[in-house]
Amino acid sequence: MFQLYADKNRLTVQAAETLTSGSVNVYEVQFAFSPEWDGLARTAVFRAGEHSASVLLDGGGRCLLPWEVLLHPGHRLQAGVYGTRGGETVLPTVWAALGEVLRGAEPAQAARAPSPGIYEQVLSALAAKGDGLRLDGAALSLLAGGETLQSVVLPPGGGGGAADHRQLTGCDADSLHPISAVTGLRRELACRPTADDAMTVFDLIGIMEGKSDGEIFG
Repeated sequence: MFQLYADKNRLTVQAAETLTSGSVNVYEVQFAFSPEWDGLARTAVFRAGEHSASVLLDGGGRCLLPWEVLLHPGHRLQAGVYGTRGGETVLPTVWAALGEVLRGAEPAQAARAPSPGIYEQVLSALAAKGDGLRLDGAALSLLAGGETLQSVVLPPGGGGGAADHRQLTGCDADSLHPISAVTGLRRELACRPTADDAMTVFDLIGIMEGKSDGEIFG
């Protein structure tokens, strides 16, 4: 196992392993953090040559080394980590050297599915809890247990029309269907968030976990 310690923005390697090309999901990386990282969502970044990959850390500060950065022997593998709050990067570390990727014994290269990106990792975390996201027109809804509406992210603008009934003008004009014509619509609209309440995917996860900004994966 690789063990790294982030002392504010300084990252040091405390334990390392021999790296071989062609390895897939066999190297676990454990990060530990100084108090400056409290309350931040944490993402690890790995790079070797021109190849790089980002991985969300779990609640214990662990992740698996992405196979994409172990494809080409002869390159030196580096690791970094950055913390975010409210969707913005607030604390990145320097790069730390994990060692050279040595040539491993392997058969002819077979096609592999790419490692999931950051948003795919977030969706996977939602699915593991039985929750999900639903895109209805231009509005993105967070569903608890796959059914109960928790939050709605509305677009900041658009090329015409409105994703929210409250943004329409003349709703109660003559010859139109007024809001009062739909049973319960006025009550439902009063409970829905507005465009000013738009949040990031990380914020949505925080709602489901009952955590504040930055505490989601840290």
